[in-house]
Amino acid sequence: YAFALLALQVGLNFWAALPLAALIAGCFAFVIGVTVLRLRGDYFAVVTLGFAEILRIVLLNWGSLTGGPNGINGIPRPTLFNLSFDRAPATGLTSFHDFFGLEFSSSTRVVFLYYLVLVLVVLVHFFCTRLRQLPLGRAFEAIREDDRASEAVGINLTRTKLAAYVIAAVLGGAAGAFFATRQGFISPESFTFLESALVLAVVVLGGMGHPLGLACAAIFLVGL
Repeated sequence: YAFALLALQVGLNFWAALPLAALIAGCFAFVIGVTVLRLRGDYFAVVTLGFAEILRIVLLNWGSLTGGPNGINGIPRPTLFNLSFDRAPATGLTSFHDFFGLEFSSSTRVVFLYYLVLVLVVLVHFFCTRLRQLPLGRAFEAIREDDRASEAVGINLTRTKLAAYVIAAVLGGAAGAFFATRQGFISPESFTFLESALVLAVVVLGGMGHPLGLACAAIFLVGL
């Protein structure tokens, strides 16, 4: 939603709106995380899902900003160096097929989106791999294994969990921005409890801390 509003109401393109949307998601996570990260186990999960449901209801009822149940349509597609993959590009853009003298094909945009998300996934994988080698990443792994032992050796649980929460939200916000631009349309029905359950199922099946396993689990479950 942040990406869609930035693109349509502020007029930012994909490359400018993507980091801002991710940053907005991180800010929301910081505000929520300060209040809920002191909880543990089932209580933490229930409160987190509660906030997600509250947000969905806000999106559903704040019609003047979010379009309510009708959602937001006409979200612009990403461009490549000012080249648009639409048949009729927006003002100020040049169509990809005209620039290269090709016949228009809708599959060209699909191929571009595929390689775009592939690059984003590789960058996220590189970021997470490097993060695990830093002291902060070591602290994440220590808390995952035994949070009480981690606290006993001097790791600040609240700050470290908050950092993990915000980083995860930033990456999730970037993924949500790509989802919005790929669909060209979003509505509150795009963010139901089933979506959260699917993501959780991917993590459980793929295994926490195993990027390749998570990728395989995502392909398997989404494929089903």
